[in-house]
Amino acid sequence: MIDLRRAVIAAAAAVFLPCAAARADNCVTDWGMAGQIVRQQNLVTVEEMSRSLAADGIGKLVKTTLCRSEAGYFYRLVIKSPTGELRTTVMTAKGR
Repeated sequence: MIDLRRAVIAAAAAVFLPCAAARADNCVTDWGMAGQIVRQQNLVTVEEMSRSLAADGIGKLVKTTLCRSEAGYFYRLVIKSPTGELRTTVMTAKGR
């Protein structure tokens, strides 16, 4: 049986946003406020993303920023790969 939560997280991790969303400047720097948005919008949490990235062997989450564009909420991520390389990426924060 497939773990539904893990499947949703994996799907969210696979959906990259258009370039316009990646350039959005509407980011939340206060994680108290960001946490409220995540709960209110039922978005994938940073903890869930972090566990999924580690379990899939992609790497360790180093930094996360919650942002919003016309397309919706997304995370700007810095990920440390198993080889130690830092990579920056953008992933959707679509709700579960």
